Amino acid sequence: MTVAAQNHTNTEAANQGPTLLTLSQLCQAEPAITPGGVRHLLFTKGHDLPGVYRFGRKLLFDRLEFMGGIKQGHAAQISGRAAQ
Repeated sequence: MTVAAQNHTNTEAANQGPTLLTLSQLCQAEPAITPGGVRHLLFTKGHDLPGVYRFGRKLLFDRLEFMGGIKQGHAAQISGRAAQ
């Protein structure tokens, strides 16, 4: 890889921001998402949602993956009841 290509790759990574975010960082980046809503989603759906990773006791979120999962409908039904 050339030096110019490496610099371009590093610049793209810097512009995208961090790869993994805490819940509070995710909620700051996505104002429509609330901490309580995400906690309830995790409680009812488990941690098998796209973009949710455990690092010890800490939960980390890949913003693009998590928002993609929401767009695909993984969070369409949060409660145990069927949608009416």
